[in-house]
Amino acid sequence: MSTHNAPEVLDLSAPIHSPIKLDSLATALGSIVVQFATTIDAPLLSISGENGSIDLAISGGRIDGSITIGDQHRHIDAEDTLGIDDGSIHTLGLTANETGLHLYVDGYEAFSTTPVGWLAELDQPRIVLDPQGVTDVQRLRVFPEPETNQMMVAHAVAASPFVEFAAAELSTRDAKRCGELTRGSIRARFRCRGIGQGGTIIGASGERGRLELCVEEGDLVFRVFESNTLIAEVTGNGHYDDGDWHDVVLTSGRGALILYVDGFQIGLAPGAAFFADIAPLTRVTVGMDLENSRLFGEAQTAAIYDTVLSDAQVKRLAGVAPLETRALFDTGFHGSISYRIPSLLRLNSGVILAGADRRVSIANDSPNDIDFVMRRSLDDGETWEEMQTLIEYPGEGREGASVIDSVLVQDEASGKVLVVIDHFPGGIGQPNCATGTGYDDNGRMILHNRAGEEFLLQSDGSVTTIAGDATDYVVSQSGDVTANGQPGGNIYLAYGVDTNETLFTHRTSYLQMITSDDDGETFSAPIDITSQVKLPWMRFFGTSPGNGIQLKKGKFAGRILVPVYYNHEEGRTFSCAVIYTDDAGEHWTLSDSPNDGRELFGETLTSRRLTDDRGSLHESVLVEDSTGAVHVFMRNQHPSGRVGHAISYDGGQTWEDMEYAEQLTEIFSQPNAIAVDVDGEPGIVFANASQMLPFRGCGVLRLSLDDGKTWPHNRVFNPRHYVYQCMTQLANGDIGLLWERETQGLYFTRVPLRWLTASQNTMS
Repeated sequence: MSTHNAPEVLDLSAPIHSPIKLDSLATALGSIVVQFATTIDAPLLSISGENGSIDLAISGGRIDGSITIGDQHRHIDAEDTLGIDDGSIHTLGLTANETGLHLYVDGYEAFSTTPVGWLAELDQPRIVLDPQGVTDVQRLRVFPEPETNQMMVAHAVAASPFVEFAAAELSTRDAKRCGELTRGSIRARFRCRGIGQGGTIIGASGERGRLELCVEEGDLVFRVFESNTLIAEVTGNGHYDDGDWHDVVLTSGRGALILYVDGFQIGLAPGAAFFADIAPLTRVTVGMDLENSRLFGEAQTAAIYDTVLSDAQVKRLAGVAPLETRALFDTGFHGSISYRIPSLLRLNSGVILAGADRRVSIANDSPNDIDFVMRRSLDDGETWEEMQTLIEYPGEGREGASVIDSVLVQDEASGKVLVVIDHFPGGIGQPNCATGTGYDDNGRMILHNRAGEEFLLQSDGSVTTIAGDATDYVVSQSGDVTANGQPGGNIYLAYGVDTNETLFTHRTSYLQMITSDDDGETFSAPIDITSQVKLPWMRFFGTSPGNGIQLKKGKFAGRILVPVYYNHEEGRTFSCAVIYTDDAGEHWTLSDSPNDGRELFGETLTSRRLTDDRGSLHESVLVEDSTGAVHVFMRNQHPSGRVGHAISYDGGQTWEDMEYAEQLTEIFSQPNAIAVDVDGEPGIVFANASQMLPFRGCGVLRLSLDDGKTWPHNRVFNPRHYVYQCMTQLANGDIGLLWERETQGLYFTRVPLRWLTASQNTMS
């Protein structure tokens, strides 16, 4: 909000004539709010100055844009703002504050970037609205200081209903009008009188069928029938018969039925159907069914909308408190095309470490030029230090050597921080790596030349033949080779990159570790641990990114576990496992895989001989429960579409029979889970992308209070683009969530534990 000495807020209503000079409002931080309506793709606004510009447009029915100030550039890729071109009034907001630039649509944050600058840095800024004259801009406000998240909600115009209920059923005229709607939304505020009670919240009948929104055994269900044939249905499982008031919204359009309760998505089913599918309508009721049987409770308000409400519009109607989100790594940050693969850990000291893949020139997995980078927070995630690059290898693009998929864990006794990460030579990644460890039986790295001759790298950097004879080669710690004192390329580079090339590492996957004894302020050089854990028959061997754990209870207390997965010679099927250390990373051991000895479709599996991809177990995450048992949750290819789960009672060395957890939906994406304190009681929070839309999306957090047996509290965090994540519990009990939409970057959100425990949704 404005201070006494700050410039006044600029507030203009239509007609707005631009360009408008913003010199008096050219502050270093601030906000802009625009109310508009459009039915077409077109530029929406452009703020330009002598030192750059901020441009936003409607593209493909979404907000897209960019900010360029000086040599800093960010892409504002708000791909989840679908439906912004529906012709209704929407509110767009931009805020530049200390954490970066934030884009809001209809009151809620839709995208953010790391700090780039604001109007002052643009230098002599001026704004042009609707440059093509095809959108309806109704209001512009410019604030000289940044508005809070809550104020951005307050600035947003709430969606207007097409019809509102003032009695137990609509008038004949209003029912007829609703019968013309091929898509739209239904909203009602209701309560049941107690557990086990329910009934119809909204019903409608027409000459061609009927529809109903009901509470049935605590669940919410929406169905549409043509005659007596069910043509569309969506269910939201939960305990909505708890006697509390709930705000329910059903949207139908864009190919899906979506149910929301209290502002959060609880169910999605493909196949839209609405009033026009059963028209002409004869009745539309609220608080009772079509036979006048009343809801065991009451409906306080109800309305029908002629637009498909967005997630943000639903939240605005329900009055959902916004979460705090900021970009930690994003496209353009330090000149990189992309950042992916979050790792996050709060240390005993309270310092928080956030790690990421820095994908310098292309967004792909390896083979690619990928560095490992980190940022630290010294105040529990409120502010973050500058990025530091911890591991970097030579080469560019697809021919670049890489590190990828970091895991963070701390040894609590010593305070030592361990980062375990995959490494690939140039031109190599998981799909094309060769079988083998790259080491001999004595732990010496095997090198080769293009003629296929093999050599051994000694601990002092000298190189011998396999027979032990000396050569003229010397290899530096960074991999640079000299031969008789002359440049000889780098052992990590791809073939053909350096005209002086001589020696190369084996073209396979490696596992490396770096350590810190000062809370992540500095780290060691990479230590290769491949020969300790990878077996000669394995092709790929790598981490399951995110966080490792240190056991706190029982015989194996103090053991550090890091989740990994691997394949064998055929390279198509995968098995997960654990590597563990009982001496803070000095020595590592590979565990059995849950695939070793389990039964699947009448066969006894082994990770060494697995050929059925339905048995593949990919990235996984580990949690110690309240008894000291270790749980592993696994990404997989099983047709059940559920997360794999197994338990170890010997510190992660072997695994009991695995299951596919019924409440944990799986779409072949990385899972994450952490043990948490819930008001003094143990809990587990699990997170993953839970639905194909058809892209990976619908990020969900789930809470178990009985060591993973059941998950009574589930809440959709981001209903659309959402892929990998990593969590840690903050000092006040909140969950710190570092997550990615896909390739745009990594975002840090503070999620209050109450946000999750308040949910009555039992599955999303």
